Amino acid sequence: MKVKEKIEDFVVSEIIDLVPEGKGDYAFYLLKKYDISSWDAIGKIAKKFRISMNEIGYGGLKDKRAWAHQFITIKGGPKRDLREKNFELIYLGQTFRPLSKDLLLGNRFEIVVREVEIREEDLKREIELIKLFGLANYFDEQRFGSVKSSKEFAVKEVIRGNFERALYLMLVEGSAVDIEKTRKLRECLKKNWKNPEKCKDLAQIGWERNLIEFLSQHKPSKRTFKRALNLVDKEYLFFLGNAYQSYLWNEILKELLMKMNLKLYKVPYLLGEFYFYKEVSEELWEKFKSLKLPLPAPKLKLETLNALNLKEIYSEVLQKEGISELKNFRTFIKGLIFKTYPRPAVVFPKELSYEKLNEKTYKLKFFLEKGSYATLVIKRLFYVSKNS
Repeated sequence: MKVKEKIEDFVVSEIIDLVPEGKGDYAFYLLKKYDISSWDAIGKIAKKFRISMNEIGYGGLKDKRAWAHQFITIKGGPKRDLREKNFELIYLGQTFRPLSKDLLLGNRFEIVVREVEIREEDLKREIELIKLFGLANYFDEQRFGSVKSSKEFAVKEVIRGNFERALYLMLVEGSAVDIEKTRKLRECLKKNWKNPEKCKDLAQIGWERNLIEFLSQHKPSKRTFKRALNLVDKEYLFFLGNAYQSYLWNEILKELLMKMNLKLYKVPYLLGEFYFYKEVSEELWEKFKSLKLPLPAPKLKLETLNALNLKEIYSEVLQKEGISELKNFRTFIKGLIFKTYPRPAVVFPKELSYEKLNEKTYKLKFFLEKGSYATLVIKRLFYVSKNS
């Protein structure tokens, strides 16, 4: 099976709760991009318009290898279009509100899947099952780009008190910006971890330079590495913490599905396996279909998780990670905090349909609410069918 073989095979269009209003302080634009990440496109726009990236409001970040239509706002932005190599910015008018994630409703997808081994009647059946029972709403691999190389979570090492290892994973195996842009710095630090001053000039970001300078000037010790963690960008720390929470949430959902005694189908992913179901009994479905699982966090009260043995499941997953209880799921590093919010255990793709392009190629169309992953729909439809 091949997905994203061509850039035009993956088309995503944002649906937001914002429209041009004729007037207002914010210029409103449509951003059409391909073969460039949303973040890089926003950076180029900021550079062209000579503004800070912080002045640009957006709803979501879209894959690099995709045709994407999304929206941005800029306070006092120029009332003109912008055309660059990999994107086009189209001025739509003015609005009173800046765009933010809160105004993102979801995304429409058109995805071409090639080289699939499935009969058309089987695909029809699987689509009907998804319409009835949805699919497990995991965080997919895109969430875990920071651990793609090492498959280790820096935040887990912070919690365990392994501060040097945590810093190494943050600076050498991961990156706060596009991984290619920091390649030279990471390669240098990998060779010179005990002599980081040799790499200072390769650091493109201020906090990275300051951190490397700090490590160069202080004798290596647990205290030194812990103090150095407080120099890491707070947004990057929060991002890393949220990625670890997302992994734990995936494990909690998997454990729940196993305890429900469903017939499950395993699909490999970056950090192990996803477990997918096809059907759920009527008795369990009433409890499960609208279930929301909160991300693990120190302030989460397990006593409130009475349904489906959730209190026991959260505890089991944390203990497997070496965390005795939720109150110990914390660090004392400024900025590295764990916030919780409820995430639906089940996602229902809306308006799910297909078009057969040839014997082994299909185009899928559907809408997903924000926070859910189109790639999971592909995995559920084609990998599960292959393994069932």
